[in-house]
This record gives sequence, structure tokens and C-alpha cells, in this order.
Amino acid sequence: MASASRLPIALHLTQHSLPPSSAVAATSSPVEHLTEQALKADYDLVCVPLANDLWRERWERLCLRAPDEEEDVFDGNHSADAKDWVERERARFETAKEAEAWRSNASFKRSELNITRLEETERTIALASSWLELDSEDEGIRFDSELALRQELALALHLSIPTLIIPPPLPENRAHLPSYARAIASLLEMGGEGAQTRISIRIGISDRPPTAVTSPSTQGFGNAGNSMMSLAAPSVNGGRQTSYDYTPSGLSTVEEKRHKRKSSMGIPARNSSYGQAPGASGANASGQHYRHSLLSGSAGAAAGDYHSWSWEVWDCIRNVCGYHRRLSLTLDMTNPLPSSLTSLNRWLAEPTQFIFLPSQAFIPNAKGYPVLSKACQTFIRGFVRLKPTIILSETNNAKHPAGGPQAYIQYVRHIEHTALTNLSSVPTTNANGAATKCLQIANYADWLQAPLQPLMDDLGSATYEVFERDPVKYRLYEEAVCQALHDRPEQGVTVIYIVGAGRGPLVSGTIRAAERASRKVRIYAVEKNANAFVTLQEKQALEWGGAVKILFGDMRQIEVPELADIIVSELLGSFGDNELSPECLDGAGRFLKPEGISIPASYTAHLAPVSSSKLHCEVQDYATKKNKNQEIATETPYVVMFQQVNILSGAQTGPGRCGPRVQECWSFEHPRRDMILDSRGVPYTNSHNTRAAHLSFRIPTAGTLHGLAGYFEAHLYGNVGLSIHPERMSMISPDMMSWFPLFFPFKEPMYLPSGAELDVHIWRLTDPKSKKVWYEWHAESFLSFNGSVNNQSNGSGYTPSSAGSINGRVVSHASNTSGSGIPLHSPMMDAPNSPLPLTPGLGGALGGDHRIKIGQTSLHNPCGRSSWIGL
Repeated sequence: MASASRLPIALHLTQHSLPPSSAVAATSSPVEHLTEQALKADYDLVCVPLANDLWRERWERLCLRAPDEEEDVFDGNHSADAKDWVERERARFETAKEAEAWRSNASFKRSELNITRLEETERTIALASSWLELDSEDEGIRFDSELALRQELALALHLSIPTLIIPPPLPENRAHLPSYARAIASLLEMGGEGAQTRISIRIGISDRPPTAVTSPSTQGFGNAGNSMMSLAAPSVNGGRQTSYDYTPSGLSTVEEKRHKRKSSMGIPARNSSYGQAPGASGANASGQHYRHSLLSGSAGAAAGDYHSWSWEVWDCIRNVCGYHRRLSLTLDMTNPLPSSLTSLNRWLAEPTQFIFLPSQAFIPNAKGYPVLSKACQTFIRGFVRLKPTIILSETNNAKHPAGGPQAYIQYVRHIEHTALTNLSSVPTTNANGAATKCLQIANYADWLQAPLQPLMDDLGSATYEVFERDPVKYRLYEEAVCQALHDRPEQGVTVIYIVGAGRGPLVSGTIRAAERASRKVRIYAVEKNANAFVTLQEKQALEWGGAVKILFGDMRQIEVPELADIIVSELLGSFGDNELSPECLDGAGRFLKPEGISIPASYTAHLAPVSSSKLHCEVQDYATKKNKNQEIATETPYVVMFQQVNILSGAQTGPGRCGPRVQECWSFEHPRRDMILDSRGVPYTNSHNTRAAHLSFRIPTAGTLHGLAGYFEAHLYGNVGLSIHPERMSMISPDMMSWFPLFFPFKEPMYLPSGAELDVHIWRLTDPKSKKVWYEWHAESFLSFNGSVNNQSNGSGYTPSSAGSINGRVVSHASNTSGSGIPLHSPMMDAPNSPLPLTPGLGGALGGDHRIKIGQTSLHNPCGRSSWIGL
């Protein structure tokens, strides 16, 4: 397979480049021979159709009715006609028997296949037949297409083919998308738990087709001069966008072709149009309408906004398939990139296994060589770190005047090289607060780590070693201590306590800060970990000498020789307070002088809603890996270095409910002077450290909510701070890598349409009896609207034939049986005859800004039943 050190690139082989199976034994097959040639041209893999034209011809003969079959009725007038008719009936009967035999025990003929040997599959990506219609308007075609696809997958499983790429659903058949998704879910059950072959769904990166739409006769297979076939080229097969131009003789237009594709199964047609997406025109939909539906988004209007149709198709499929581990995405870059950056970032958070990059996606530079647009370059660079396979298509069609076929792969290798050598310029989803460009932490990407239990568990030396590799954090701490010492009188001695000293990096930084500030200090290092205390003793003996006194014990209970002027600690967690810094510093505050200071002086927790298929699947698998039940796994916050994660919220656009993209939850300050203390100088209870936050986020582009991303910012002293806030880290503490964000998962993904508002509630709670701290979290989604919800006509009753509209979206078509229809004012409402509350004097119109609730999550981790931090 491809080297792990570079981006895998595959060459797309067309049917025309594959000679028929040989009848003579040979050392290598045609596929093996072409694979060898591709490897010599610096490719890593080849992409090959699993079956050929003969398979399609047999399937169509068995599963489709002839166009004139319905009209072939014997009128009983001529004996000669009767004989011909009987022969035709006999032939049809034999074909029907053969079709039933195939349905009961499907199998291939060797001549129908391009791939037949195990040795052909190691470097091969297989393409399923694109002419199969899992979402056909004809029920029989849907079922027979599924049987045929099951037959193809069975062969792929038998040959251990790594991946089978499935053609996309048709925009015009949006009403049958669940049938398509159900068929894919059924395929994923084949082979049992030991199955290895992945299924990848090809989805366009945007909803618009290429501006130049050529006729079917010149597309894909139709051009014998091309040795490359674009899976993404807009050839039309039965109304489906496909690279395979299997155009049967006698079918000159898409409309005729769709009209004549009828199943031979004999399932009665259902003429109801209920549930069809707007724009679907049944069996007579033309290619012109198909192209228009893609361009205008009308085919997907019921499913979402203009920029979201393609993504929502994928979202439906993967949800129906239950986020199956063997389901992946093939991103087709034939169409132009969407203009919305938020629409583009969504794909970075999906399980993209392949990127189809046809030659038509390239543009010629000044010398005629193929290059990608700036936007495409940026997008591809963003994917380099995720290592998808790039499938180059149509490289031999002489589309660009210079460079030849090798120019395309050379250019992609150039893009890869520039991305790897200049990681700081590689765009990410901007969800990660840590310095992801550091190669030494790359292996932590999207890996779930349980938060530390600093008061219950003693850290190992290897864990301390990881923390101490970050020079940025300790440089900032040193600078903060130096500034604090500069603000103190030159005469006298400043007493500094390093609480939670670990293996001593803060102690060494404090000594350097005192030397820089030219101040006399007396330093105490307090540590409760007996094993780390051994390391402190060693450093005291070998490095610090009498400059440092070390004390063994818990900072909340230890007796100290004198009061402190400065307390320095590094107890912060990914969410600021999630490793019990407030509780620890409350206890340490008893030996701080009244005018003493704490470093850090304060810290703030921040939150943002995020989408990540990978993290959702990782959380589901975490229970199995750690022998925990599903509830515990989905109610536990995790420390994660985000990679395939996308922040769903948008920037604040003005005054209103919704705040900025990443919002502040709460803050803690030290020392706190207003606490009620007992005789030991510690708080009676921990109730002052409970917190609650209610945040509202604007969702500019449709997406799926999988969890919440937690960040923190800390003010150390003066103008020195720490931050993993994704938008401010580069200004406050650039290149710091000590902390990864905290991920609060949701049990069930929640779909958020474009323009939605997300309300997040999060609590930090404590129980004095159980001595623990925990978080609870919950979310609700809304659609906002202005003015009248009833779409009043002439200031009186609601028009039964119309539907309520909110920002151009249909709210409801419901009406009561009396004829005076009233639309449902919430999708959650189940009483269609209940009138809306009317405001006196307004004729039933609801003025102002209102919201419709469209979804909610359960309350996660109530009473800390699944996750908590022990005191």
C-alpha cells in the first residue's frame, strides 16, 4: 500500500483501458499490468470498475422491461401474428425465469468482471456499477439494484478488496433517499463482524454542476480517445450523473431513457406524489431539469439550503447507517467549491477516505500547465494531514496544453510538499486550541483521553515528562513571576510557594525569574506525590541547593513555616477548572498573606458547539475498549487534540440572543477574599465553586452537533496569559501545546439546519457529602422568525392551501378537518387543532422576534453518575 509518509494518489483506469479477460494463462492479468505501469508513474493505487458492460447488459435484460412490452398484445386476427406473439411470450417467460433464478442465487460470469484475482486487489480501489439506481422512482428497479449491488459487494468481500465506491443518489429522487440509505445500511451488514471491505459514498463537494455540460455521447466511456474516465463527469445514465456513458441504442435523450427504464418485477406503480421533494417531476424528468435542479438547489429544497444539499444527503446516509465504521465518504471535486467557508469546513470533519480530482478541476497557468485555483489549493492542503487518497481522473485527455498526463500528479505532489513543509499555513477547522503544527504531538490527533484525577491519583514520571516538553508554558510562567517580582520593593525577601511542584519545572523557572528581576526570594516547593517528591529531593541536592526548601504534603492541609507573598501553581486543566484548581487554591489560600497574589490570578472557561463524525464513533467505541457501559462513555468529557472537528457556530452578527463563535462560560479568581472560612482557614463548603452558564449560538450553515468543545484562558500576571481559545491562542500564547481542548460528547447526534439557534446549558456542580465535582450539559435547538407565524390573509383567518413561512422555510402544511386550517406552530406539537394564542388587538399575528423549538438533547451526567473529579 501507499507509504505512510506521503499522501496516497490513485490513477483512475477506464473500461476502455482494460482489455477483455484472456483465455490463455498468463503471469499477470490486465489489471496487474496496468497497476505496475501506474506505480512506475509515481501512483500508489489504481481505481478500477469492478464489472464491465456485459454485466450491465445482462442485468438490464433480466430486470428491465422492453419499451414496447406493454403494447405487445395479440388481437387474435392473424394466425401469423399469433405465432410471432407466442414466440415473444415464450421468450419473455424464459427471461422472467432466468431473472427469478438470478434473484434467488445471484452470481457473476467471469467475462462480466474486471477484477477476479486476489493478487489484483492489494493496490486496487473498486468502483461499483454506477448505472444501478438504489433511489429509483421505480420500486422494482430499486430492489433489483440492491440485489445487484449486494452481488458486487459479495465479490469484493471474497477478494478482500479494501474499498468499494458507490455512486451517489440522484438529486431528483430526493424522496427515495431513505431507500438508498437503507440499502447501504443493509450492505454494511454483509460479511459479519469480520468484514474488512469499506463502502465509500461518492458525494459532490457542492450542489452546482460544472458550467460546461457536454452531451452524453462525449462523456466518460463515450470518448474512446481518453484512457481516463471521470467518475465525477456529468454523463447521464437514466437521469443519473455518472461517468459511465452506457447509452443503449435507440435512446437519444435523457427523458426517453428515464421514461423507458421500468422494472420487470411487476410491482404495481404508486402514483402518489406525497413526500416528493419540490422539483421532482417523476419518470418524465428531463436532463435539463436535472441540471437545473442541481444549479438552483430546488431538488434539495426540502432537505436544506442551497449550500447544504450535498452535505445533507451524506448526513442522511450516515445517520441511517448508524455511523458505521466501514462507511466512508468519497468527495467529488468536479463541481466548483462552495462560496461559503463554513460549508467547506464541514467536509474536513467528515470521514473522507477519497477525493476525486478530475482534470476538469484544474485550470491552465500562464504556461499552459494544469494547476488548481487558490481556493482548491488551500482546501487540498487542509486535507493533507488527514491522508485521504487523491484519485486523479482523465489525465490523458489533453485538456491542458502543457505538461502531459504526469503534470497532474506532479502538481498534487507539489501541493503535498508545500503543505508539509509549511504547516503553519495549512488551514484547519480552527477548532483545536493546541499547536497542531508540532509533529511530536501529531499522534494525539482525535484520540480520547480521560481527564486527570489530580487529587485522587499520583501522576507517573512519563506524564510529567510530556507536560515538561512545552517550553512556551514555562517561559510564560517565568515572565509572569519576573513581572510580579519587579512590582515588589527591591529591599526585603519575597516568599514564594510553588504548590503542586511536580518534578520542579516551575521551581527552576522561578529561580531564573528572581535572577532576572534582581530580587531576593525564599522558595518553597510543595508536592503530595511521594514519587515526584523523590525527584524534587534529587534536584535540590544536585541543582538548587539551599535556594529551595521542599515540603511533602497536600497543599490544602500541610502546615507551612511562613506565609507566602506569591503562590505559583500549574493546576489548570483543558477547561480551566476541570482539574480542581479552584478547590486546591482555596486550600492554599490560607497561607497567603493578605496582600499576597496568586499566579495565575484568574482563568475563564469557554465553549463552542462542534461536529465530528470521528469523535462520535470514538466515543461509541470507548465503552467497548474500556469495558464501560455506553452511558458512562457518552457522559464523560475527554481531553482531545482536535483534527477532524468543525466548529458549527458563526460569528456574532449584531445585537441579539446569539453571542460570538466561542463563548465564555464562567471565571475563577484567586485569591478570593469573600469566602467564609473555618478555624483552619479553609471554606466550610465548596458551594462557592459551583457554576452555571446559558449560551446561545448562531448556526450559519447546516450541520450535525456531536458535542461541545471546551477551552480556557488564564491571566497569570500583568500582561502575561495562557490561552487555548482557537481564535486568540496565537495572540496570547502562540505555539503552546500543554493543553488540548475538552470534548463534551452528546449521546445522539442532533441535526441543526442553516439559520438555527443553539442554546447550551452547562453546570459545574459539587456534593459536600460525596466529595466530588462534576459537569452536566444539555442543548436545545430553535429556528427564529419575525412577525406573523400564521401568514394571515386579509387580517383574518389562515389560508388552508398555504403554509406558514419562516425566513423562506415551510413551517407546516397541517390544517384541521373543519376547513379553517391552522398551521402547527412547532414541529414538536402533536395537536393540529389547537389554536395559537392570540394577542388582543393584533388579529392573531405574533409580532416581534420568536423561536420555534426543533430539537433537544437529554441531560448528560446528572448528579455526576458517569463522570466526576474526586476531592
